[in-house]
Amino acid sequence: MSAGILQPPARLLRHVRDWHWAARIQARNNSSSSSTGIPQSSKLSWMLLPTKKTGKKSDTADMTTTDMLTKAGYIHQSSAGIYTLMPLAQRVMDKIERIVDDEMQAVGGQKLAMPTLLVPDNWKRTGRWQTTGDELFTLKDRKQATLILGPTHEEEITAIVKATVRSFRELPLRLYQITRKFRDEARPRAGLLRAREFVMKDMYSFDVTRDQAIDTFHALEHAYRRCFDRIGVPYAVADADSGNIGGSLSKEFHFVHRSGEDTVLKCGGCGYTANEERARGSCAGHGSAYLAAIVEDTKDGGKKRVASRLVVVPADHEPSALKIRQAWPIAPGQRLELAPVAAHEATALATDADMLAPLVDTCASAGLPETSSAVAGDWHVALAGDSCSQCTDGRLASQRAIEVGHIFYLGDKYSRAMDLTVMHRGTRDFVQMGCYGIGVSRILQAAAECCGSPGAGLRWPASIAPFMAAIVPLAGIEHAAQVYAALAQVVVGGRCVFDNNVAVDDRDYLSPGFRLHDAQLLGFPVTLVLGKAFAATGSGVEVQLRLPLLQQQRLPATAVGIQLAHSNDECRAHVPLDKLGEFLSCVLA
Repeated sequence: MSAGILQPPARLLRHVRDWHWAARIQARNNSSSSSTGIPQSSKLSWMLLPTKKTGKKSDTADMTTTDMLTKAGYIHQSSAGIYTLMPLAQRVMDKIERIVDDEMQAVGGQKLAMPTLLVPDNWKRTGRWQTTGDELFTLKDRKQATLILGPTHEEEITAIVKATVRSFRELPLRLYQITRKFRDEARPRAGLLRAREFVMKDMYSFDVTRDQAIDTFHALEHAYRRCFDRIGVPYAVADADSGNIGGSLSKEFHFVHRSGEDTVLKCGGCGYTANEERARGSCAGHGSAYLAAIVEDTKDGGKKRVASRLVVVPADHEPSALKIRQAWPIAPGQRLELAPVAAHEATALATDADMLAPLVDTCASAGLPETSSAVAGDWHVALAGDSCSQCTDGRLASQRAIEVGHIFYLGDKYSRAMDLTVMHRGTRDFVQMGCYGIGVSRILQAAAECCGSPGAGLRWPASIAPFMAAIVPLAGIEHAAQVYAALAQVVVGGRCVFDNNVAVDDRDYLSPGFRLHDAQLLGFPVTLVLGKAFAATGSGVEVQLRLPLLQQQRLPATAVGIQLAHSNDECRAHVPLDKLGEFLSCVLA
C-alpha cells in the first residue's frame, strides 16, 4: 500500500457494497411489472449483464470483436475455444434460429434432434474415421467402448433413414437439426468463429433420383439466400470445394469482411464467384513444372512414394492441390505433395516410364515436350487480376470473407457406403443425398464483426438484435411505461417490430453516463433517452439510431418533418412522443 494514499476503512466499503445491493433490490421492487406495465423480462435490472467499461475510444479502436462481445456481456470464455452464451447472446441466437426454422420448414424441412454421442462403426464404413484426423473428439465409456462427440451427422442420419424408410414413396425427405457440434481445433481463435464447441444447423436430404437431388440442392440454395437476406448482413455465394464431407456440387455462403479467413474471387463483369481454391481464371504464361507425388507414411517413420506425375501451370501461378485431387483420387492414409522442378529436370522426368501422364494446364504455353498422353485441364490456383473463365471481358477481384454456410450435393457417397437403397421402377439403386449447414453461433460473431464500428461498440442488424430498442429513463422508471406502450403500436413492414423486443434500463443505481454507455456498447438499433425535459413535459424523446453502417448511410436527412443529426457512429433526433411511432416507422422501413 502506498504511504501517501488514504484507504477507506473496510467498514465503510462494506456499507457501500450493502447500499449498492439494497439499491438494486429497491430498483427491482420499484419497477415491478404490476406497477409499470413493463414485463420483468424487458428490464435490465433483472438480467445477468456483466458489462465492462471499454476505456477511451482511442484505446478500443484495435479491440477485437471477441473482446467487444466479452466486455458487452454477450459471451464468457470457459476455456480455450469454449464459451458460454450469456442471456443477451442467447436472444440473438434465438432470433437467428427462428429465421432458419422458418426457411427450412418452408421447403419441407422436418426438425429432429440426433444424439451428440456417436459410435464410430458407421464412420469406419464411410472412411471418415481414417480421414478426419485429430479434429475428431473421441472418448471412452466405462466399458472402454469408443465414442465420438459429433462434429457432423451424415452417418447417423443415413443409418436412421435406412432403418425406417421402406419404400421410394416415403421420399423425398428433408431432415434437419440445430444443435451443438464439436471439433478439436488445433488452435482455437477468433472467439465463436473458430471454437471447439459451436451451434450449427445441419439438414440432410434424401431423394430417389439424381435430378430430384439437384432440384433439392437448388431449392435449398434459394432458401439459404432468403435466410441471409432476412439476417441483413451483406453476403456472397461462392462455388466451393466439398472437402472431407464429399460430393460433386458445393456452394459456400460468406459474409464479406476484411477480417475473414477465406478469400473469394468475384468477376466484375458477370458476377461469377468462387472460393479461391475452386475459382477458375484464365491467364497466359510460360509453363512452370511441379512434381506431384502421392506419399504415405511407413512404419519406421519414413515415407514411401506411391505414384508421381508432373504438373505444368502458368508462370506466377501455383498448382491447385484441390483440382489435382479431384482428377487423381487419393486413398485414406495417403497425401499429395507438390514441389517445383527445374526445366531440364522436368524434361527428363517427362520420359520416365514410372511417371503417370502429366497434367498440363491449358493456360501454359510451354514447359514440357509435346506428349499425346498429357491430360489437359485447369490445374492452377486462380489469382486476382486473372480473366474470368465464364465471360469474355471480366476480371477476377479478391475479397476477404467469413464462411457462415455451406451446402453440398453428396450423391451416393454415404448411401453406397452404408447400403441405403430403394426399389424404383424395377431397379434397386442407392438413395441420392445432400447436406446443408449453417453456422448459427458463427453468424452471431460474424454479424457483430461485419456490422460493428471499431472503438464504437456493437451494432446489430435489426432482425437479430437482442432487443430492437432500449429505453433509458434518466429521471425515474415511471416515465418509461408511456414510451414502452407507444412502441408496442409501431408497425414496420406490416409487423409490430417492437413487440416483446424492447429493453428498459431501470438500473437507477447506476449513473446516467454508465447506462448511456451500455446502450451504445450493447448495440441496440434504437435507444430512446428520457431526460429531465421529458419528465417535466411528457414530450421530447431523444432517439439515437445505431444501425449497421450501410443501412445508416441510407437514412434520410429528415423524417416526418424531424431533422436527423448524422455522425460517424449514430444518428440522433428529438421526437415528440405523439410522432414517435410515425418517425420510427419511416426511418426503419
